[in-house]
Amino acid sequence: MIESDLRQAWKKPHRIASYPIAVLSVVVAIVAVELITRSLHAEPIASLMLCAVILAAWFGGFGPAVLAITLALLAFHYYLVPPSNSFTWKHNLLVVGISEVPRLILFSITSLFVAFAISAQKNATEALRHSGADLQTAIEGQKRVEAALRRSEMYLTEAQRLSRTGSFGWNVLTGKIVWSDETFRIFQCDRTTIPTVEFIIQRTHPDDRAAVQDILQQASSKGSDFDLEFRLAMPDGSVKYVHAVARAERDASGSVRFVGAVTDVTDAKEAERKLRRSETYLAESQRLSHTSSWAWDVRRREFVYRSTGVYYIFGFDPEKGAVPLQTFRDRIHPDDRVRNVEALSRAIREKADFEVDFRIVLPDGSIKHVHSVGHPVVNSDGEVIEMIGTHLDVTEQYEAQEKLQRAFDEIKKSEDRLRLVIDTIPTLVWRAGPEGIPDFLNEPALYYTGLSLDQAETGWPRAFHPDDKKGMLQKWSAIRETGTRGGLEARLRRFDGEYRWFLFEAEPMHDEAGNIVKWYGSATDIEDLKQTEVALRESEQRFRDYAETASDWLWETGPDHRVTRISEHYNAVGIVPSRITGLARWDVATDVESEPEKWRLHRAVHDAHQPFRDFVYRAVSANGSPVYVRSSGKPFFDASGNFLGYRGTGTDITATIRADHAEEALRNAQAELAHVTRVTALGELTASIAHEVNQPLAAVIANAEACLRWLDNKTPDLAKARRSAEWVIEDGIRASEVIRRVRALAKKSEMEKALLNVNHVIQEVIALVQRKLSSHSVSLRKELAPSLPMVLGDRVQLQQVIINLVMNGIEAMEPVMDRPRELVIRSGQDETGRVLVSVTDCGVGISAENANQLFNAFFTTKSSGLGMGLSICRSIVEAHGGRLSICRNEGPGATFQFVLPLHQEDAL
Repeated sequence: MIESDLRQAWKKPHRIASYPIAVLSVVVAIVAVELITRSLHAEPIASLMLCAVILAAWFGGFGPAVLAITLALLAFHYYLVPPSNSFTWKHNLLVVGISEVPRLILFSITSLFVAFAISAQKNATEALRHSGADLQTAIEGQKRVEAALRRSEMYLTEAQRLSRTGSFGWNVLTGKIVWSDETFRIFQCDRTTIPTVEFIIQRTHPDDRAAVQDILQQASSKGSDFDLEFRLAMPDGSVKYVHAVARAERDASGSVRFVGAVTDVTDAKEAERKLRRSETYLAESQRLSHTSSWAWDVRRREFVYRSTGVYYIFGFDPEKGAVPLQTFRDRIHPDDRVRNVEALSRAIREKADFEVDFRIVLPDGSIKHVHSVGHPVVNSDGEVIEMIGTHLDVTEQYEAQEKLQRAFDEIKKSEDRLRLVIDTIPTLVWRAGPEGIPDFLNEPALYYTGLSLDQAETGWPRAFHPDDKKGMLQKWSAIRETGTRGGLEARLRRFDGEYRWFLFEAEPMHDEAGNIVKWYGSATDIEDLKQTEVALRESEQRFRDYAETASDWLWETGPDHRVTRISEHYNAVGIVPSRITGLARWDVATDVESEPEKWRLHRAVHDAHQPFRDFVYRAVSANGSPVYVRSSGKPFFDASGNFLGYRGTGTDITATIRADHAEEALRNAQAELAHVTRVTALGELTASIAHEVNQPLAAVIANAEACLRWLDNKTPDLAKARRSAEWVIEDGIRASEVIRRVRALAKKSEMEKALLNVNHVIQEVIALVQRKLSSHSVSLRKELAPSLPMVLGDRVQLQQVIINLVMNGIEAMEPVMDRPRELVIRSGQDETGRVLVSVTDCGVGISAENANQLFNAFFTTKSSGLGMGLSICRSIVEAHGGRLSICRNEGPGATFQFVLPLHQEDAL
């Protein structure tokens, strides 16, 4: 069939080419006639022209032969026109002798007959040859069809096996069912099994049998196609999913037959389940990672797919249905919409990926930053048909990047400060390359070693102690090999030749590939620490010696609380250890009956397996004297948590108990002695009463005089007079409090202490001395620390101390005329956390010889002073557990300061 078509296709150009052959053959005949006529003087035109016709008919067929006959007649006619027998140029072409007409007619008839005969013979020969070729082609085609059929059957069987699809036929009338090999494999039965509807129903999963049976019954009764999916229960207990499709046919008698296929879709079902789970995972991962995916149809200009993550990113609820495209676009920030569209259009136009960042404005006004990436999908014609991509919510990354940029800017700004810190910290800082050779030393390191930066590479190793150099280099090599942080200790030579112990610590810095690019490190002077370690070891040895010679003993009991082990130190209490072994503590004690509640609680602690500490009980020594024992214990358990007993220590505190009794008697005697001491000191305090009371009395007199002046005015200023009278009362109360405190000192009563805020006491003092400051042209500056802890003290006595210090400062600045008079009151905490109050003046100051005597009673530098003020202040401060001191300023003046201990609860 293919060869016949090729021959037909070849004949068309061949037939067209045969016409030029006809013309060419006549031209050749004309040339031959002309040559023969001139050379042989003969007339061969008829025979040669007939040969040209024969040649055209043989090669071209009857059509080209007719053309050749026509051309030959014209040539024949031209040859006979006078002058005849020549093809020279002639003018009378229509003049032909009547005698030549028969020749032309005879030539035409002969030529037609010959052309017809030759073309008929040629066609017959060609047809016969073609028939033989067609027959051969048909035979070969039949063979190819048979081979193709066998291959098709083999391919079908293999295709069914590979696709797990079997075929079947079912004649409903006869009940006969025909299965392919793959169908038998699907049902897991051999070829000897006769397939029936009952067998199929039996092999069907119990949960699907009713539905399958109902569908088969309806299809067979109605003769309709059926399509069902059901499960098979295999003999090995596995379950297989199959999909059966059948088409109903009716024969001439009207009986129904089904032809169909059954496919094992177990893998597809499993893949579908995994796909659904994968889609669920993808949706959840997109939600958690703030990502989404989408697909844009370029031709339809619409989204063909949007994951739920797109809805979440744009602030929509995917459960409420689809959202129009314009609604999504309206959420994009107006400044980013055009740029977003241009990026997509450019990617489609250039058939390239795109990345674009844009912002989303949510209904609540918040802004989201989104990073979008797209990829074009190109068809076979090279046209972009889809853009697929993803949106990534990068709001957190954007905010983090902004913070990072701000931090980076701050870091850049602080580079100079960092370099200054590195060069000023008391630690030696260094940097080395990957091979461990230093290339940077900070200023303290260069100063300490006496090296320059150029000498660091070669001079740094020589700065180590000769005994430490080898070990240091080995450890440094080991640290570099591990590539991790490490440290070592070695002695380093100072520029003056002295060696001190240093702790060298190194930290590697890696690049992105994990390779070490730099080593950064520090060297800390640990010479003092080394000496401390030596002292500590000596101290530990002393403690070990003390422990071995201590009077405490060790004991151990079993689960029944009876002693199983006790150290020999127990002999010191006069009781042999062997007498205690096997007894409980309450079996040894002699105060069980006299203190039953104590022992009940102690036994309850034992039964609860709880630790106890400092339990004191009484026993009797071998000589019959009472012995007091203090015991502490802790329960111990095995690996399974089972209680095994107690372990602890015991101490003979008989001497301590007796000492406590003696101490109590001593305290009583000391209290009496203290009272006598205070009365003895009353003589000195009496001399200071005038000094202490003089201040409030002077203020009373000044305020009373001021009150009289306001009343003596033409128009008495009653408001100011009332205020002066109030001040008189306040100063009178202060004087009364001073007298009352002095009387209390003569009694056995304690000071009236209360929780105080020192800043409040200072503020009260400032209000009391304000008039004195104004009258002496003194400016007061306060530097009070906020949130000071509370102290326990007597408010009036502490006020007296601060007033004394302030008045001393005012009087010290009285001679000053060449500079401003300024008094500074400060509050804060010292290095131990105690409350600190200081009063600083800029007066004449205090000489070195007077500084040591200022706090002595009756010593004064003022002509009118008694010398008791500072002495009383010191006594008050020390009575509060504090300390009063003085120091000279770097400039003019002096500073008085005192510290007070914290209240116990605040200290804790």
